[in-house]
Amino acid sequence: MNRNHNSKLFILALTVFLAVAHVPLGLAVTDKTIKQRIKEAAANNAILREAKVGIVVEHGYVVLYGTVRLYSQKMAYERIAWQTMGVVEVDDEIRVVPVRPLTDTAIKHKIREVVKTYERFHGAQVDIRVEDGSVFLRATLDHPSDILFLKHRVAEIEGVLAMEIDAAFRV
Repeated sequence: MNRNHNSKLFILALTVFLAVAHVPLGLAVTDKTIKQRIKEAAANNAILREAKVGIVVEHGYVVLYGTVRLYSQKMAYERIAWQTMGVVEVDDEIRVVPVRPLTDTAIKHKIREVVKTYERFHGAQVDIRVEDGSVFLRATLDHPSDILFLKHRVAEIEGVLAMEIDAAFRV
């Protein structure tokens, strides 16, 4: 009978463990904790210290709002939010407001410099269009990491307000 009792306890303990293990981790994190973790991560990121961004969290849904100087700062805030445990969705309403924005022609020139400077883009085809600070790139690249690299370099150009990249990869 003792063995039967131990078996029942084991099955009960296993059932409870499996039930708890299937609870999404996000439910255990409060909205206040999510907000605090995003704030702390942003405060520890050197490029975000001067940004004026507010954070609202409700049931794991995060809204980022305010202003930053560079598009790369907007990307960094969104990345931090998505990487925070308990986050269900992120709505990035951050506006990019450059201190000294470049003209569309100057932005296009800077992007061409990026493409020429980095060997990974030699032989790549990159078409560039810039309208009112919004950058539209159509590129044929060698590797998926090239698109991320290009996106991050373009995001560092002051005056870039938005970005769309249509990429294809050489086989």
